[in-house]
Amino acid sequence: MRSVLLLSILLILFSGSHFSAEAAPRIPKHPDQALIRNVIHGFPGWKLNSSGRCAQMRQSGLWAWKIVLERNIDPAIKSSASLNGKGYIIIVIVPDVGIDPGRDLIEHLDWNMPGNDLVQYTAYLGRGKGYYWYMKSDIGRLNSFSSALGLRGGDNMNRMMAEALNVIDYKLYTSRVAVEYFRNKGPDVVPLILKSMESWKQSEKQLPLQHLFALKLTGSTVAGEALMKIAASRNHTMAHQALQLLVEPPYLATESFYRKVLRVPEYTDKTVQIFRERKQYSLILDDLRKILKKPRSLKQYADALAAVREFQNPAAFTEIPEYAAVNHIMYQVMRMGDTPDTIRYVAIEGQGQGSTKKLDEHERRRIQPYLDVLKKSQDMEAAFAAGLALATFSPVEKEIAKEYILRIRKIGIEILQMLPTEIAINKIDDLLGSVRNPKEQNLLRLVKSEYLRR
Repeated sequence: MRSVLLLSILLILFSGSHFSAEAAPRIPKHPDQALIRNVIHGFPGWKLNSSGRCAQMRQSGLWAWKIVLERNIDPAIKSSASLNGKGYIIIVIVPDVGIDPGRDLIEHLDWNMPGNDLVQYTAYLGRGKGYYWYMKSDIGRLNSFSSALGLRGGDNMNRMMAEALNVIDYKLYTSRVAVEYFRNKGPDVVPLILKSMESWKQSEKQLPLQHLFALKLTGSTVAGEALMKIAASRNHTMAHQALQLLVEPPYLATESFYRKVLRVPEYTDKTVQIFRERKQYSLILDDLRKILKKPRSLKQYADALAAVREFQNPAAFTEIPEYAAVNHIMYQVMRMGDTPDTIRYVAIEGQGQGSTKKLDEHERRRIQPYLDVLKKSQDMEAAFAAGLALATFSPVEKEIAKEYILRIRKIGIEILQMLPTEIAINKIDDLLGSVRNPKEQNLLRLVKSEYLRR
């Protein structure tokens, strides 16, 4: 395969008006060797395959010099298109002596290589360091090399990267590089990303996640407008992806948009955080109170109540004592083996029978101060929300011990039973009328049944 990369001198004809003979005396015989060494050193892990002239302009005597680098490709890369287990980079330089070879020079050069592990691009990188630069490589090395040299006037990298968003190759390398490229690029690149996304949607069934992330990373309000439009689309999966990006910093959407998102249970807590960071407490206080009347999930209820308590007097707020108390309780009754990262411990008493009696007694003494906080609470709704959180405890992690879940739920019922019946039952009934998740509705019915057994 090395013969494929052997350099040959090509005689290329250009118009005499474009290349004047006056420039010929100023053309060096060969490129600066220190520059070639720096080029090689700029690609750690790569070694020189060949270096020499590959073209010469007949009238002017201007030449092009080709540098070919190679490396061994990891055999584990099954997607490799290489025919000989190697990857290549081709760089062509033309001395900058007042004669502009232009982008068209690419068409007259031999860019053939035996293959590569990543999608390859051939581009005119621009002018700098005393040369015109051309290169064939993956999109990431094209961009980093051009940026490192500070080259100007080359191919439109914004457009190339937008098109690269649609590339599927090894570990999605090309599209990942393209996404990161758009970080802080501003509003000018947004139309290119949107055009690329439309092309993707016409040919692929998967969501254009890379395009959404690229829009987000531009950091522009124009991208925010595009994401808001997508968030309002009928494709609910795609809309939620856009929403997830809009509720993370930087916040690109409008104030009115975030007030609407506040009502969506999955995003209430993160939207509250946006207004907290902006110190716009009073702006959403009424919105939060409306949510409290008809929350659509148990988490939204707890989040909205916490935000109302904080935003009523943000300067003096430190914590909700009732919420803090149940957090301490959950920690104090956790035992070895309740979580997957701990070993199970069983106390042995009497004739080898496993018993938790003493452990139960110790736990009770530890959590009693926090139960007292809840019992003496003047904020009945906060005490109710805290107790309900324990009574309906349903961790997503399947590895959490069932015994721990049952202990937590039992304590939650006990806390609810400290409250007057009319408050606890009426509130449970209200939630049954607004919560939409069938699993949460069943939990509420179970809690109501357990509460009434006292």
